[in-house]
Amino acid sequence: MISTMPARPVLAGDAHLPLYRRLCITIAGRIADGHWRPGDMIPSETDLARIYDVAPGTVRKAIETLATDGLIERRHGRGTFVRRSNFDHYMTRFFLFRDASGSELDPESRILSRQVVSGPAPVVSALGLPDGSDLIHLVRHRYWEDAPRLLEDIYLPLHRFGPILTCDIEEIGPLLYPAYERLCGELVCFMEEEITIVPASAQDAAVLGLHSADLIVAIDRWAKDAARQPIEWRRSRGETGRFRYKVKVE
Repeated sequence: MISTMPARPVLAGDAHLPLYRRLCITIAGRIADGHWRPGDMIPSETDLARIYDVAPGTVRKAIETLATDGLIERRHGRGTFVRRSNFDHYMTRFFLFRDASGSELDPESRILSRQVVSGPAPVVSALGLPDGSDLIHLVRHRYWEDAPRLLEDIYLPLHRFGPILTCDIEEIGPLLYPAYERLCGELVCFMEEEITIVPASAQDAAVLGLHSADLIVAIDRWAKDAARQPIEWRRSRGETGRFRYKVKVE
């Protein structure tokens, strides 16, 4: 009987890329497909070098790159772990609401509708999906002091987020990204945003208590998995008088 050695895992990515970049893509892919979840410890640098048949220096550079990107974190004396990104209250950094005493208010989130749609072409393109792909469309409003102040249209690939469509609304809860992970096994690791000032549609103006064509802030967001594949596209709209932007560079 002839015994065979198990084949070594093949590095992902184009063969023309540097080995460390291909190892980055490979590790990110394992995180994106759920092989390693947030909080899991990934193999040591020595083990990764052996598993993928690359030099220790290649592994070290890949780990440094992934740590800089925020996908993993090193814990002194313990190892390297998949990092859990926290975007729970990310949008509220743009819109400030305070009560009469000046204390900042947390919004209440309400999902008004969930339905399957044949994705609008710009949204399908933004998600990198084939033309005509089915999407889940969520309409969500965020309320401050019982008034809708932030309006959101959220689109998700149906084939990845089916449970969001069929579960009880209470199972989703006030924060979507933890629900994506809990119900669908989908992890948001990165995001990209674009902010514009646009005239309010008649429908948005009515909900926000504005005049038609008043200017509002529109924030388009691409939420991405560990492999940087867009898995959610949303457009959020709110009144310009509540908008703020603050950045700190050190």
